[in-house]
Amino acid sequence: MQMTITTSLLFLGSLLLSTFVDEPDRRAQQATVSFWNLENLFDFEDDPENPGDDEFLPEMEWDEARYLRKLDHLARAVDSLDTQLLAVCEVENRRVLEDLVSQPILAEQGWLIAHLDSPDRRGIDLALLYRAPFSMAGPPVLHPIDLGSGASPTRGVLEVPMMAGGQPLWVLVNHWPSRYGGAEKSAPRRAAAAQTVRQIVDQRLAVETHSDILIVGDLNDDPWDDSVRRELNAVRELRSVVHPANLQPGRDGKYSPRLWNPSWSFAAGSDTGTYYYWNDWSWNCFDQVIVSPGMLDDTGISLVSGSIEVHCPEFLRDSQKNAFRPARFRKFRGNWEEGYSDHFPVKARIRIEIATTEAKKDG
Repeated sequence: MQMTITTSLLFLGSLLLSTFVDEPDRRAQQATVSFWNLENLFDFEDDPENPGDDEFLPEMEWDEARYLRKLDHLARAVDSLDTQLLAVCEVENRRVLEDLVSQPILAEQGWLIAHLDSPDRRGIDLALLYRAPFSMAGPPVLHPIDLGSGASPTRGVLEVPMMAGGQPLWVLVNHWPSRYGGAEKSAPRRAAAAQTVRQIVDQRLAVETHSDILIVGDLNDDPWDDSVRRELNAVRELRSVVHPANLQPGRDGKYSPRLWNPSWSFAAGSDTGTYYYWNDWSWNCFDQVIVSPGMLDDTGISLVSGSIEVHCPEFLRDSQKNAFRPARFRKFRGNWEEGYSDHFPVKARIRIEIATTEAKKDG
């Protein structure tokens, strides 16, 4: 059953009126949306303008053969996701994305790419891979994150306007600053990232209060950390998001509602999560899916209740000795571990109400 927002009586009345005047076509389809940190997907050729790729060169044992094995492994995992929209991070450039979707297992699936170069000092970018029923509704935008004077630039927030079934969907792809230097010391950097995302969300909602906005990414914070819970105002309790009081402008006249973060469910068990921090023997839920209130009604594009999950089939997991953590692809203590990524993908199902014009085309 789809989750339904209780809106104001005025909106409900206008909706019922439009239904009686012109019965809308209620055809719908479902699709899967996903996010995955691909863990340092670099090509094997030196880019003089990117010092971040210096450890991913043949002289560092990152040669063409190893690069191709990484691509082959990632492609197998992407295929297993059975997704139509895949946001990714930690990719060097557009070339590696083209190489990925050209792998034999993916080559006939019709993948397209939305990508912009980021100013990150490590030379890693954000991107969105998509295929039918999704299409881009406009050019992607990379929003900068202001970390203060003297700070190294970070990835930014990639905003991609999408369309599916004649319905608009705003996708915000994230890879927030790391915890380098310690979680507490680095927290202001992630707070700045959260504030940037919040500003983008509020700008979209100021134009259309029922906008369907999907926020995905590696936030380098858990759902209960302040950056997510307070700065972004993405909360655990669904009731507080769908409550009519949350769907009204505040005392200042601005509409900035709570968002829903179903990613809390990733921490349902003691040994579950999306990323395993070995030094602390602990699981984190850094990789998240967050939605606007508009994705909790039964119109346009909506999140399917209970569909969010960590994608961790057995082949993506390390051994029991290594806590069944994500099977990573890296050199560790002189030996190569040729798995997939140090993060598990996350995914969810969405319901797409086919707009009348689209339905007529199909019919």
